[in-house]
Amino acid sequence: MAMALIGNLTAMFHYEAQSGGDNMSIESNISIITKAPPAIQPVLPEYLTQTMFICDNLLMPLICCLGIVGNGLSLCVLTRREMAAATTCFLTAMAVSDLLLLILQVPIFFELNAGIAATNSFKIFIRFYTVIRYVMNNVFITCTCWLTVAVTTERFISLRFMFHPKLVCTIPRARLAIIVIFILSFTFHFSKFFEYVPNLNLASHQPLLTTYLIHTPTYETYVHIANIALASIIPVFLLIVANSFLIYFLATHRRRMLRHKASASANMSSVDMLHISAIVVATVLVFIACHSVGVLLALTIASKGRPWVFSRHPYNALKHINTVLIMINSSINFLLYCAISRKFRKTFINMFSKRLSRRDPWTSAIPLSENSTVNAGTLPRVTNGKVYTSSSKSVTSNGSVHSGYSATRADV
Repeated sequence: MAMALIGNLTAMFHYEAQSGGDNMSIESNISIITKAPPAIQPVLPEYLTQTMFICDNLLMPLICCLGIVGNGLSLCVLTRREMAAATTCFLTAMAVSDLLLLILQVPIFFELNAGIAATNSFKIFIRFYTVIRYVMNNVFITCTCWLTVAVTTERFISLRFMFHPKLVCTIPRARLAIIVIFILSFTFHFSKFFEYVPNLNLASHQPLLTTYLIHTPTYETYVHIANIALASIIPVFLLIVANSFLIYFLATHRRRMLRHKASASANMSSVDMLHISAIVVATVLVFIACHSVGVLLALTIASKGRPWVFSRHPYNALKHINTVLIMINSSINFLLYCAISRKFRKTFINMFSKRLSRRDPWTSAIPLSENSTVNAGTLPRVTNGKVYTSSSKSVTSNGSVHSGYSATRADV
């Protein structure tokens, strides 16, 4: 799963491949500030260079662009009045967090253009931006992690205690929980602003220099324990437990609904509830799958240390794969919503069909069946988005003529 410890090591160690990988380790005995660059650059294995090229140059720009569009469309639908619910509040907050995470990656893609990357102004900008990106990436990854835990817990409580209104999460409670998650995530990672400083020596390949804070044993221990516990072990454990119970109660509720036939309106409400619960289950499963590599890296770092991990080429390859998987997880939710939720699809289609109908109001005046009435002698007039037709004589589809004034209105 995504976590503060692993999620954005690409931002911190952006040039570790060119400088040997282990030179950027934050547990090095000698600080980068005083360490001279190696005289001979090590040769990277072919599989690592291919992995870096495919992940960073091909997949990342494509996934981020599609994810920005998908999360934007999700926000357009989830913020509609008819979608208002506590679960929707959490899904909206997740879409915002994922969208901001993806947008943060966009300036890095300009480094793929050699002409832009070679300018001194861009080098200075990207080195300052890397520090901000490192911190905020961790903030948004942690937000998404705990928002996923929150929405899974909310769905479990809604299914398990549906007849206890005091226990069910309301929209104000959901909004309060979202605000608390964002504030605590930012507070938790605020100290990362002081771990690195931009390297103003533009001739150096190292974009960042470590500060003395990161070499403090107490701080390093705090970072390991806090990040692995709060951003890895605890959320994964909670998600596995809550999602298992959610799947169980989802299946139980569906069997109960099939066994006891209810009214059409009650059935529709139950189906919508099942669909949104299924969305949460699918989101959690994809989340765990996409962050499994990050969990492996975090546990390995906890046991072996960062210098040992990132001096091994296979782990460096896994680091780039992990970054791509995190971006996939942040980009795929729109497809899950469309595939599972009928209400989401209907709202999405209605939202755009109304916009199209406003641009082409004449189509509403065309009869759609043989029994439709076509008024003769007049053209339809449009007033305030409504189409009116009037005539003293109207001709029906069977050829009969009706006298008198008639008016027909169609909503556009």
